Amino acid sequence: MASPQPLRYVLFTASFLMFLSSPTPANATASPLVRSVCKEPLSMNLNYGECVKALWADARIKSALNLKDLGIATLELAKENANVTLASFNNLLHISNSGNTDVQLCGDLYGLVVKGFQVAIEELKKDHDVVNYILEMVQKYHDICLNAVAPPLGTHTFDGVLVPSSIRVAMLYRDIAFAITSGPSGIFRYNGKLN
Repeated sequence: MASPQPLRYVLFTASFLMFLSSPTPANATASPLVRSVCKEPLSMNLNYGECVKALWADARIKSALNLKDLGIATLELAKENANVTLASFNNLLHISNSGNTDVQLCGDLYGLVVKGFQVAIEELKKDHDVVNYILEMVQKYHDICLNAVAPPLGTHTFDGVLVPSSIRVAMLYRDIAFAITSGPSGIFRYNGKLN
């Protein structure tokens, strides 16, 4: 009777070679446009794989033909996630029924974040470079909110209630959109910072 060792060796070798030759799932299917944007330096320290994964799951991203289309689709994703965050803060305020001013502040600021993303979408469609300024302001509103509700240790809970994860996701898409519009190969190549 033949030893099972050679068969195991052949199966292991074949499996290992298939593993090595298969591309990573996100990178394998992502368009060159998405891959090029995800190679831009992103201020949230988002790595390339996370960027591709975040973008490539959406059909609007997959159908983008140029940076402008990709920027609009990314801003739409940011706006959708900001709306979820806004609803979460409003719900948290309603549930706690405490009239907490920090949660109210976040609700108000996230109302501005949602409006900011909408205006950014409209301005990008018109090719106006004010988009970069709007995205900087959106980031500032987000930062003020996060500083108000996040305890000093940096955990994302408020009165024992988890701050919505969509708060990070909205800013992830904002960061990618900012890279699309202002990065070294971005639409408007914005180099300034707001004070």
